[in-house]
Amino acid sequence: MIYFISDIHADIRFKGLQEYLKTATDDDLLIVLGDVGLQFENTEENRAFTKAFLSSKKKIAFLDGNHENFAYLNGFPTEEWNGGKVHRLSENVVHLIRGNIYSIDGKNFFVFGGCKSSEKWAKMGLWFDGETASEQERKFAENNLLSHKLCVDYILTHKLETDGAHPHLDENLYLLHTFIRGFVSYRKWYFGHLHSKLVLDEKHACIYDDLVLLDE
Repeated sequence: MIYFISDIHADIRFKGLQEYLKTATDDDLLIVLGDVGLQFENTEENRAFTKAFLSSKKKIAFLDGNHENFAYLNGFPTEEWNGGKVHRLSENVVHLIRGNIYSIDGKNFFVFGGCKSSEKWAKMGLWFDGETASEQERKFAENNLLSHKLCVDYILTHKLETDGAHPHLDENLYLLHTFIRGFVSYRKWYFGHLHSKLVLDEKHACIYDDLVLLDE
């Protein structure tokens, strides 16, 4: 089984996370759609969360959101995982790298994390360089989709960037998402960021704290 949650923000008691850790089998996989918050704050609570999360006995993969310590994530070794590149954080936890396509249980998942935070987070000292998509990452993602003949089963992102006039627009993310919506065939697009569980239509769903099973 493949499950989703999003926007944990370093809360080990997060409802969907606890449900997964208590009920999942060794063959299940949880995919977190960003904003995990590992080593995000220099506090005892955040360090305790990081230790507990990385000690998971169940399999977890996550893409980055905007509230991440990117220097920390990028410091882990890179390895092949289900056909794509990941950062291996611990025995059971991997970070899914932007633009990769992973083959899991016979299905293809295109992954692209990140987005732009509002200025208030930088003023609070809770901001790390790397949250927005670079042109290089966008082009890598587009070329990877082209190599898969513009057809994947699922799109996984932290944010669905549809508003080109948004004050916190991530321009490369917007260009990538416009490319996907215009040219890529996919069954469903899962995203987070909004802290709400929303079904926009039959192909687009926002994930939050409820544990959601992959809709096949």
